[in-house]
Amino acid sequence: MNRWIQKAALTAALACGIASMSTMTGCTAAARGLGKITANKYANANSGSVWIVPPPQLEPPAPEDKTVYISHSNISDADVDLSDLLREAAIAQGWQVVTSSQDATYRLRARTRFFGEVEPESGGESAARAMGWITGAAVGVGTYGLVESATDSWAAGAATGTAAGGLVGLGMMNASKVREWAMITDFVLEEFSDTPVEFELLSSSDAAGTTTAGVGSSRSADGGATSQRNETTGAMKRSSNYFPHGVRLSAWANQMNMSEEEAMPLINERVERVVKQMLPQ
Repeated sequence: MNRWIQKAALTAALACGIASMSTMTGCTAAARGLGKITANKYANANSGSVWIVPPPQLEPPAPEDKTVYISHSNISDADVDLSDLLREAAIAQGWQVVTSSQDATYRLRARTRFFGEVEPESGGESAARAMGWITGAAVGVGTYGLVESATDSWAAGAATGTAAGGLVGLGMMNASKVREWAMITDFVLEEFSDTPVEFELLSSSDAAGTTTAGVGSSRSADGGATSQRNETTGAMKRSSNYFPHGVRLSAWANQMNMSEEEAMPLINERVERVVKQMLPQ
């Protein structure tokens, strides 16, 4: 890299080191600039997704059967609405999105349970695993399936927040800290059958919406916050022409001093990308 560019980045780092904490935005830019020089992978934004419970492998539908009803609910603390994103992603894959659930061959119901900061490099996996059953899914179908990384590998690379020559000052130390955000969403993919199917359906009752921890009563999330939430889970026998498969996805993003506002578009992009992996092709 050009020596003058390196010098400018280092000068900015020094200035940030002696500046007040009110200049955090400038410190973040300086830390990321210095990180690029030293090949720190966290200088640039990273994102990916982890299947906590992967989608079922279903037979490809006939063209006339590629109709889907899509709905979304949000019980997380964040202002999240994936309805339009999911519909547009399905349409882009050649699906006809219908407005009546009774007119659909497939029904995709999404429920965002958590959006918040998690431990760097975790992908939100431990929080997602601690959430237990997927409400509205059939018992015993993939609920504790193997984790499968759907996208980027985030387990290897440069050490968190380090750079050759050191980062100068408290401002740079804070600005170079890696922050990771995750959105955990449960999906129930219902497949139509001409003949009614009997199954056990999972149901749960939440005493409160998902908090910063995102899981269980008095558990700690990856980010260290504590939840005050109680959940009871049960199963009941049902007979229906729609068989419900449970899917759980954690979509994540990280970078040096990444804000929620920076993370959300990257996470939404990941969620949109995996719709084609949930709907049979």
